[in-house]
Amino acid sequence: MALDLAMLTSTPDIRGVAPIHARLVCALRYTHMARHRRCYSPRNLAAHLGTYDAVRPFHIFLDEAGQAWPDPIALNPACQQRMSYDEMLLVDCATAAAKDDRATFDAFLHEMIGAGGRRAIWHAARRMMKAMGVTLV
Repeated sequence: MALDLAMLTSTPDIRGVAPIHARLVCALRYTHMARHRRCYSPRNLAAHLGTYDAVRPFHIFLDEAGQAWPDPIALNPACQQRMSYDEMLLVDCATAAAKDDRATFDAFLHEMIGAGGRRAIWHAARRMMKAMGVTLV
């Protein structure tokens, strides 16, 4: 059986992931692009997140991740249907936090982020997912 490098390096298509995951990725991309173009609107971000109550917790989550990430967070352009590795990792971390699965969350990040950074991202992700209406276990 031949090794398919394309299969190993592919990331999920945003059209095929859970709606909450797609909303998070679209919110990440929107925030980056809108800030770059100087047309950011909390109301537009709220439309991606599903509620205005999630805008502040989203920014805190993004700020905590951005401070702890060893390199700038890599986002794909809005027209790209595939998720970047960083987008995928942020979504996985938020999902683990919503499920109260700290062991999985730490396993995702322990090699690249220290305990303090992981703790800050964990708490921010929990607050964000709760504000988005995701049931915390």
